[in-house]
Amino acid sequence: MIEIKWNDLIMVAGAAIGVSALVVTLFALGVRLLTNAQHAVAGKGKKKGESVSKEIAFRFTAVIAFALASSVMAYGLYILVTFSKLQAK
Repeated sequence: MIEIKWNDLIMVAGAAIGVSALVVTLFALGVRLLTNAQHAVAGKGKKKGESVSKEIAFRFTAVIAFALASSVMAYGLYILVTFSKLQAK
């Protein structure tokens, strides 16, 4: 008879949902910040110095958000590959 370890199942499901939500949130934040950077470009009626500093801040923060999302995904793949190799032996 198969025995299910419910505590472990709930822990893995919670971690998967939490990490998925984190990656989606970071990616969406990065996209939003890139859009804000495009709208902050100096144009008619906008001060150039203020617009440039906002654009740089938005783009820098977007790159950080994308880097964090990519890092989380890479770490997840690393764990997946590492544990699959351990189970194969």
